[in-house]
Amino acid sequence: MQASNDRAGIRAEGAHSPAAGLLRCRGLVKSFAAVKALRGVDFAIDASRVRGLVGENGAGKSTLVKIIAGVYAPDAGTFDLEGRPMHFSGADDALARRIVTVHQDINLIQTMTVAENLLLNNEPTYGFGVIRRRAMADKVSQLLRLYEIDVDPDAVVSELPNDLKKMVQIVKGVSLDPKILILDEPTSSLTESEVQVALRLIRRLAESGVGVVLISHYLNEIFAVCDDLTVMRDGEVVADGPVAETSLTKVVTAMVGRHVETQRRAAAPRQKGASAPLMRVEQLCIPGRLDAINFELGHGEVLGITGLAGSGLGELAKAIFGAEASGRLGGRVFIEDILVPPRDPAASLKAGLALITGDRRREGLLLDFTLKENICLPILSRFTGAAGSLDGSAMTEATARNITRLHIRAPGPEALASQLSGGNQQKVLFAKWLETRPKVFVMEDPTIGIDVGAKAEIRAIIDEIAAAGVGIVLITTELEELVTLCDRVLVMFRGQLVTELTGTAIRRESILHAAACGEELAVPA
Repeated sequence: MQASNDRAGIRAEGAHSPAAGLLRCRGLVKSFAAVKALRGVDFAIDASRVRGLVGENGAGKSTLVKIIAGVYAPDAGTFDLEGRPMHFSGADDALARRIVTVHQDINLIQTMTVAENLLLNNEPTYGFGVIRRRAMADKVSQLLRLYEIDVDPDAVVSELPNDLKKMVQIVKGVSLDPKILILDEPTSSLTESEVQVALRLIRRLAESGVGVVLISHYLNEIFAVCDDLTVMRDGEVVADGPVAETSLTKVVTAMVGRHVETQRRAAAPRQKGASAPLMRVEQLCIPGRLDAINFELGHGEVLGITGLAGSGLGELAKAIFGAEASGRLGGRVFIEDILVPPRDPAASLKAGLALITGDRRREGLLLDFTLKENICLPILSRFTGAAGSLDGSAMTEATARNITRLHIRAPGPEALASQLSGGNQQKVLFAKWLETRPKVFVMEDPTIGIDVGAKAEIRAIIDEIAAAGVGIVLITTELEELVTLCDRVLVMFRGQLVTELTGTAIRRESILHAAACGEELAVPA
């Protein structure tokens, strides 16, 4: 990719021109009220090639994709499909032309089985609407084997973990025989092994003639699987060309308009070696899911915990906080040698525990409420007067302080959480729990589904929290986060902690090996 002084930004010599594409877009413009989401965007999709589409949240990626998918009509500009001018009257019109989009949010029908979801409106029948259940199960089993998905076709979707739901959603999109397949963050909740399955599937689709668009915040995946790359910023294309002609550093700089540091943070000599443990977890268990989990956390320590799908990782964060819904939770959690009452989130909060769940939209935030209401919700007693009335001015002041401190891009305390980008919503979630003044902060996938610039800001916030002496349990499958942020990493395998890595031993290959092989837990000397 080469730099250019024109408004469109960086262009690569020899890059695929929009005119050469299976689908080509020229000069797309789209505004929402006073916000200009697209500012004259050119974009191409080639048959048999994978084009990466990256940019920070709010860069215009989603708007561009929704125009291609027929959800939005552009205010100006044109696009052609296989050389013919095209105008879609809606999403069904685009789907009829075999333009398929697999969205980031899981949109499967939760009360239906895997098989029912995969063949919805395409079920084999005997006639008169009577479904051939055996034929449907056989067809779905064949699909799942073909795409390396280990799940029962008769499993109800609501009972599946998020990673398997995401894999089923990808297969559903592929099963529609697309000519163009748009994948929006397809790997955002997948484990490392599942990511590799998804990337192999993407390459196979391209080799079969499908034009694939991959939208991802995981730039290592973009470089691993994409032929071409388009970078957007502020509604414009700022870089475009073959992946082979650019680098990770150049792409990150183009995305954020500045250099972003990705080095491992220095391990500060905090209180952890000089004092008693801040938190102890003893014999934490959920029958069949967690087996006798034991670990300690020091003051100011960042402790990473990771594992593959089915390892028990998804249950651990809520189990520590006492919010596990199964009712079968056993074991004990101590904060500064004081027992936290089990299965009682309110008691955990009072003891100094805070929890960021991995699903901010469903479990973390009230999206239709204001920032002020979200941030102050766990601490309403702090703003309640003798007569039970709330001090709105004090709530506004606390919210404004957090907006400034965490660099939340929002109009103000009265803005709705739903109006913010994913990265800024995540900062609101941090603010909400930081206001509880926690001693221990449990974080589940704190940077999932946010752009590279927001990731860097969130990681800086995590380091700042730890530097203040707060103990952090970072539960994540994102290897870069484990390597760059953590003082120690514990690896789970089939419900057990099997390996402890410290210092320079915290490497991607070591983590993956332990997660896949289930080595015994290393006992400190």
